[in-house]
Amino acid sequence: MQAPSPAGPTAGRFLLRALGALLVLALGLTVFAYFTGNDHTLPVGTVAQLAPVPVTVARLPAGADSLALQANGYAITQTYDVAGPLLWPDAAAAWCVVLALSLVVWLAVVSQQARPAFVAGTVPVIFLLMSLNLDALGVFGEQHQYFLMLTLAALLVPAFLLHAFFEGVSLGWRLLLFAALLGGLASLLLLQAPQPAAYVVLHLAANGTLAGSLAVLLLSIWVGVELIYGLLWLNTQGASPRGRFGLLPFVLSSGLLLGMLGLYYWNGGQLAVLPGLKLEPYFVLLLAAVVGWWSLPRRRPTYHSWLPLPAAAPLYLVLTLLATAAVGYAAATANEPLLQAGREAVNLVLLALSTAFFLYVLLNFGPLIRQKLQVHRVAFDPRRVPFFVVYLLATGIVVAVLMRNDFDLLTRARSGEFIQLGDLTRYQAEQQPDNFYLAALAERYYAEADQLDPRNARAALGRAALYQARDQRQNEINILRTTLLRESNEKVFLRLGARFDQPSDFFDRQQILRQALRELPARPRLNAEMAQLYTRSALTDSVQYYLRRSLAADADNPVARTNWLAFLLKNGQLKAASESAAEAAQPTWPAWQNNAALLQLLQGRFQPVAATRPAVDSTLTVAQFAQLYHAGLAQAARRDTALLPLVTQLQRVPSNENFHDQLAFLRGLLQLRAARPAAGFDQLEALATGTSEGYYQQVLGTYLLERGLYGAAATRLSRAEQAGNADAALPAAYAWYWAGRPDSARQLATRAARVHPRAAPGLQRLLSGAVPAPATQARPLAREYAAAAQLAQKDSKAAAARYQRLAQVDPFDEAGTLQAAAFFTQNQDPLTAYELTRRALSYNPESVRLLKSFVLAAADAGLDEYAADAQYKLSMLLSSPEYSIFRSQYEKRRVIHQAAAAPWN
Repeated sequence: MQAPSPAGPTAGRFLLRALGALLVLALGLTVFAYFTGNDHTLPVGTVAQLAPVPVTVARLPAGADSLALQANGYAITQTYDVAGPLLWPDAAAAWCVVLALSLVVWLAVVSQQARPAFVAGTVPVIFLLMSLNLDALGVFGEQHQYFLMLTLAALLVPAFLLHAFFEGVSLGWRLLLFAALLGGLASLLLLQAPQPAAYVVLHLAANGTLAGSLAVLLLSIWVGVELIYGLLWLNTQGASPRGRFGLLPFVLSSGLLLGMLGLYYWNGGQLAVLPGLKLEPYFVLLLAAVVGWWSLPRRRPTYHSWLPLPAAAPLYLVLTLLATAAVGYAAATANEPLLQAGREAVNLVLLALSTAFFLYVLLNFGPLIRQKLQVHRVAFDPRRVPFFVVYLLATGIVVAVLMRNDFDLLTRARSGEFIQLGDLTRYQAEQQPDNFYLAALAERYYAEADQLDPRNARAALGRAALYQARDQRQNEINILRTTLLRESNEKVFLRLGARFDQPSDFFDRQQILRQALRELPARPRLNAEMAQLYTRSALTDSVQYYLRRSLAADADNPVARTNWLAFLLKNGQLKAASESAAEAAQPTWPAWQNNAALLQLLQGRFQPVAATRPAVDSTLTVAQFAQLYHAGLAQAARRDTALLPLVTQLQRVPSNENFHDQLAFLRGLLQLRAARPAAGFDQLEALATGTSEGYYQQVLGTYLLERGLYGAAATRLSRAEQAGNADAALPAAYAWYWAGRPDSARQLATRAARVHPRAAPGLQRLLSGAVPAPATQARPLAREYAAAAQLAQKDSKAAAARYQRLAQVDPFDEAGTLQAAAFFTQNQDPLTAYELTRRALSYNPESVRLLKSFVLAAADAGLDEYAADAQYKLSMLLSSPEYSIFRSQYEKRRVIHQAAAAPWN
C-alpha cells in the first residue's frame, strides 16, 4: 500500500512535503513537551539552607592546649519546593505559528474546491477566529470588534473571490497570498496591541484551547476506523492466499484491540498493558493517523464525491498537524484535565468507530475474509451495508456513553479551558500587582476549573501561586490541603510541606510528610524530605532510615546524598563523611561540592579548596555563596588574598544583601590574615555588635594574640567571654598570663570554669600547671622594616616614605612602629612620630612601650595636653620607680622643646 501522491502540480507536491516535515517537527516537539511539560510548568526545585559548622582557620600553640581561630563554615542542606505553574510563551508561540500555517494551507486549498466543500471549509475558520477573542487584545480598543471584522474580511473575502471568480489561480499563488495576508494581520496584532508579544501569544493559545480540542476530536473521528482497517490489511495483504490469514485471526486481533480500548474505558482512563507501561490513547491515535494517511487513496470512495484526493491529502495533514500541536501545548502547560479529557474522548471515539467498522467488515466481507481474499482493496466499497452506517452506529454509541456519564468529557475540557484562562489572567495580575480585579478574575477562573473537575490539582496549584504572589499564606495552605483530600499528588505534598518552613512548624510538616509517605511510600523526594526534617531532632535513626529509603528508590538522588553528607559534617563524623563522599560523589551538584569542600576544610586540607575558583554570578545563589566563602576561608588560612577583589565586588551588589554580613566578614578576614591587617581589623570591628559581638571580639583577640599584643588581646577576649562566648575563655586566660597579669588570669579562669562547663577542663589545667611561654610573635613585615633601616642610612627621605607606608599598613607590629617613631624623632619630625604611635595605640592600647613612645613624641611635638591620658595610664601600669624614671625622661624632653620654642629675646 502506497501513501497518497496526487498527480498535481509542483506546488502541490512541495506543499505535501513541507507539511510532512512540519508535522514531523511538531510531533517531535509534542513528544518533548509530553515528557518535560509537567516539570517545566511545575518545576520541583530545591531550597538551600545554611547550617553553621565551625572551621579552624589558624592555631596558636600554648603548651598542651591549642588556641584556635575558628570561623563558621556552612554545610548546605536542601529541601524541595514546587514553583509555578509557570507559563511557557515559547510553546504558545509555537502553537500560534502552527495555527497560522494551518490557516494558510486550509484557506488556500478550500478556495479551490466546489461550493459545498468551500462553504464547509470556511465555516470552521469563522468559528475559530471568533473563538480567539482577538478584540480583547485592544488593537482598536477593547470595546470594539473591529479587528475581528478586519480579520474575517481580510481572509474570507479573498478566499471567496478566488473561489468564485479566479479559479485559475494556482495553489502556489494562493498560498503566498494567504501567507502575506495572515502575516500582515499578525504584524498588526503584535505591533499595535498594548500588551507585550508574550501576552499576545499566550492569549491566542489560551483562547484556542477548545479549537485544538475540536481538531483532536475531528482527527479521531476521521481515523477511528483505521485501526481495524490496518488489522484487515495485515490479514489480507499477502500476494497469495497462503500468505493471508483467515477470518479467525482477524476476529481475534480485532477483539484484542477492542478489548484494550474497552478496558481502558471500563477502568476509568487507565490500563496497564505491561508492568510499568500504560495504554496511551494519544499513541493509539498516532498509529491510526499513520494508517489513515496510508489508506487515504483506498478511502476515496467515501469522500471523492465532495473532495478530491489532491485536496484531501493536504487537509488531512493540516488536521493532523493541528491535533498534534494542540496535544503538545496541553502537555507543555501540564493541563491534565484537558489531556485526560482528550485521552478519554479519543479512546471513546476510537472504540465506537472501531466496533462499528468491525461489524461493518464482518457483515459485508466476512465470507470473503474466510476465503482469504484481498478484502482490504474493496473494504470501502461495500455491497450490503453502506459505509455511513459505521458513523451512525458510532455516533449512537458515543452519545449514549456521554449521556450516561452526564457529558463529563465536555465538562473536563471546559475545566482545561478555564485553567488556560486562569493562567493567562494570573500572568496579567503578576504584571500589574496593584490590579486586584485581575487577581480576583484569575481566582474565579481557577475556581470554575476546580468545580468542573474536582480531581484537578492543576487548578489548585494555580490558585496557590496566586495566593503566594499576594502573601496569603493561609489561603495557599487551605487550597493545597483541600486538593489532597481529593487525590494524592506528590507535588502538592511537596509544596504544602514547604510552606511549613519555620522551626515551630516541625509537627505540622511531619504530619504532612507522614500522610504523603502513607499514600506514596516509594517516592524518593518525600523520603528525603522526611529525613531532612528529622535532622532537626535528636532522632538520628529516623534520619538514616528515611535516607536509606530515598536512596533505595533513587540511588543517584543528589539531594539525599547532599543532606546525608551535611548531616555527618554537622555531627562531627568526619570519617563517615569521607567514606560517603568517596562512595557517591556528585561533582556536578553545587551543594554537594560545597559540602565536600567543607569536609576538606575540617580535615585541615586548605590547599585544594583555596585553589578552586568558584563559578559565581553577580547575584549569588546559596550554593555559590557557600563555595566562595569556603574558598575564602581556605585562602585566609594560607594568607592569600586572590579572592579579595571578587569578594569586594560581590559585596557591593545590592541583590547580595542576604549575604552582606558574611561577605563583609570574609573580606575582613582575608585582609586581616594577609598583608593589610589594619583594614581587615577595622572591617571586623564594625561587625562586632549585637548578638555576634562575642564571636567577632574573639576573632580580633585571637589575631592580637598571634601578633604578640597580649594586653590588647586579653581585653578583647575577656569582652568576648563576657558576651557569652565560651570558646574565648581559655585564650583570654592565656592572654592575661602572657600580658604579665596572672591575678587577672586566675580570676577569669576560676569564674569562667563555673560559668562555661565546656571550657572547664582547659581552664583547670591552666590553673593547676605552669603557664607555657607564648609562641614567637608574627611579624609579616619584619623584612621590610629591616630594609627600611638600611635605606635610612642612604636616603632618609625615601626611608621616611617607606616607614609611613609600613606603619599605615600594619599598625600591629609594635617593634616596627617603635623603629619608625625613633627614625622620625631622630630626623626632627616628632609630629609624624606622634601620629604613628597614636594610631598604633588605637589597636594596641595596653602596650607600655607604645605609650612611652607616644608620650615622649607628644612632648617633642609640644602636644603635652594630648598625652595626659596616656601618662595617667602609664602611672597605673608601671611601678612607682619605673614611672619616676620615665617621668624624668619626659620632663627633660618637654624642657628641651620649650627652650627650642621660646622667643630668642
